[in-house]
Amino acid sequence: MRASSSRSPSIISIQDSEGSDYTPIANSPPKRTSVKRKRTAVTTTKKAQVKAKVKKEVEDEDGIVDMEDVVGPSIVRDHGMEYHAVGDIEGLQRDLLDWFEACREKRGMPWRKRYDHKLSMEKKGQRAYEIWVSEVMLQQTQVATVIAYWKRWIEKWPTIADLAKADVEVSGLGYYRRARSLLAGAKTVMSKSKYNGRLPDDPLVLEKEIDGVGRYTAGAICSMAYGVRTPIVDGNIHRLLTRLLALHAPQTAPSTIKFLWTAAEELVHSLPEVDGIAGDWNQALMELGSQVCKPVSPDCAACPLRQGCKAYSEMSNKPPLPEKQDSACNLCAPIPLSTGTELIPSVTVFPMRKEKKVSRAEEESVLVLEWRRENDDERKWLFVKRPEKGLLAGLFEPPTTPVPISSTSSRCLEASMKALKDYIDIQPEMGEHRYVSSIPHIFSHINMTYHIHHSIITTPPSPSVLPTASRQGVWLSEEEVVHANVGTGVKKVWAEVYGSWGSFDTTQPTRSKAATKKGGAKGDKKRPLEEVVKNENGKIVKKVMMPAMPSRKAKEVAS
Repeated sequence: MRASSSRSPSIISIQDSEGSDYTPIANSPPKRTSVKRKRTAVTTTKKAQVKAKVKKEVEDEDGIVDMEDVVGPSIVRDHGMEYHAVGDIEGLQRDLLDWFEACREKRGMPWRKRYDHKLSMEKKGQRAYEIWVSEVMLQQTQVATVIAYWKRWIEKWPTIADLAKADVEVSGLGYYRRARSLLAGAKTVMSKSKYNGRLPDDPLVLEKEIDGVGRYTAGAICSMAYGVRTPIVDGNIHRLLTRLLALHAPQTAPSTIKFLWTAAEELVHSLPEVDGIAGDWNQALMELGSQVCKPVSPDCAACPLRQGCKAYSEMSNKPPLPEKQDSACNLCAPIPLSTGTELIPSVTVFPMRKEKKVSRAEEESVLVLEWRRENDDERKWLFVKRPEKGLLAGLFEPPTTPVPISSTSSRCLEASMKALKDYIDIQPEMGEHRYVSSIPHIFSHINMTYHIHHSIITTPPSPSVLPTASRQGVWLSEEEVVHANVGTGVKKVWAEVYGSWGSFDTTQPTRSKAATKKGGAKGDKKRPLEEVVKNENGKIVKKVMMPAMPSRKAKEVAS
């Protein structure tokens, strides 16, 4: 069906996305020399006291509360700070680089190009732009998903200058925080002559002056595109280094983060004096963390750094005692004793486990409001735009209203209709509604339940959105709905009403297995809207959803 003459303000299509990818492993453990000392057995009571002291010190110094429960017996790991030195890894750096050379092209990442010192700064700057786009896209998105999306992005905005010319409201970039970040950074680069139309080649300047670029991204761009000797530490390298150095410390503690960045810096500066080797080394660490030293079931037998991996060694040998009395490690927390041996059962003991956060339960009423012109095929749906700041800034959704836990369908519909009065002027007898289902939608920190209603109104024109509405509301045609910038939760809701996202047939909707009927649904199949339209002060409240990255070419809908 053709789009109506009244087009919506710039809404682009997206597909569901996944989460980020990238993970060390180990021959015989390395030989170590240490002064033999008699180990004094530690009683369970003393261990508990030590653990309590460590936890208190960590909380006092870093304010970190993600330490595991340290009550109970633990593995004895008396060692000094020198135990965590990177010396064993430095001797194996060539092994890792050779391993990476053999698998460099395996995953077909188009932005992974060899460093060429002969390139002009202009061409290096182009590589920096391509790497920057890939790094932003790879944030919580799998490599396989990013490859196709990256290609389409570069096809549409081949240079940083092309991106800087993009209009948020025309291109739809503004509906993603990551895309907004790229656009803002591009505009900064092209608006100041000191950058010479390219991203800075100094990681400190890049991090400080370009929007959305953190220390990791700055290091990745500068080492891979410009050949600068600078380290990177992402989630995969964090895990890899904690295992290689057997560091069992709170993951997000400032002291842990500082230590790992220092170790990464020592390693990158110990590399041979070869052009571009820092970029290869950083990519090799990421690849090893992603493909070998995975969070679960790491393939130690395939790891080129196994000989120097202290975590692998600790499965058969205890770490050496401190070389000096005052050199005891002040970073590591006790490892709970989970087996009958005083050795760690697996390298997956590292990094230290984070405390799982309990997800909170929330419920929301979602009103899929459809307008149909009488004696005509024209149909439209009301969508509301989320705020420009916060999670999922700028995404569109059907009117969605928070409701108390275990609300009946009648209460949910009433709450939706009250909130709807903030957007359109609804008069009694304007249509009918039906309760559809209640479905779960799980986020990282929220267990959400959506209570879905489908309402149809048939007034001669579609009701105008009130100029006083607290958020932007738009009526979208079928074509505009299909290309609307929505999250995965909206697509699930739509599938409950129409069978699938992009479908508009209500005759045989495919109900999900997760859908559940709530109290009051049987008696609320259809009734006049006037029964629930009571209050003129309803207001839609902020909603939490997870983002989705586009995986097919965006289709723009112009204003």
